[in-house]
Amino acid sequence: MSERRSNEVPPEERLRADDGCPLFSPRLEEHLVALSRGEVPARGHFCGHCYTPITRDTVACPHCGNDARSGRRPVERVPDAILDILRAQRRTESTWVNGLAYFGLVIAIVGGISIVLAIPFLRDRLIWATVLYGLILLVGGRMLAGFLGGYFGDRWGYARARARMREAWEEWVARRDGRGGGGSAADR
Repeated sequence: MSERRSNEVPPEERLRADDGCPLFSPRLEEHLVALSRGEVPARGHFCGHCYTPITRDTVACPHCGNDARSGRRPVERVPDAILDILRAQRRTESTWVNGLAYFGLVIAIVGGISIVLAIPFLRDRLIWATVLYGLILLVGGRMLAGFLGGYFGDRWGYARARARMREAWEEWVARRDGRGGGGSAADR
């Protein structure tokens, strides 16, 4: 059993929807994130259909089942368009999570002011009003931001990002396979 060092960052836990999205196997996503950080080289050996990292000896892709001998041949580099799809997915998820977290914070701010102004005892006693308002901001802001951003933002953002990713993937496959124009010969 291996123990995690205290300075190691735990792996990111992601919501895994069963939505039939053909792209981004866990291995591909890990590779693309590491690539964007400059931790791995851009070249390697990837499935010619879904771009999951594979070994040179792989006959069938473990993610999509593409046969390297009779299907799409493996490629040495993941096309930039695939990395752009991942960036768009992450941007959409982040926008929803952060947007709803800030909305939760705004609710705590406005709600705290409303409570302090609505209670006559607090309107006349600035110290008590400040203490209560501070508690509402600390506790309410954290809880609402975490709940709205962390729960709803995560799920709604993930669902919308995956829907957009499926559309982008279908457009990419059409271009790559010559059904939609564009796409270079190297990507086919």
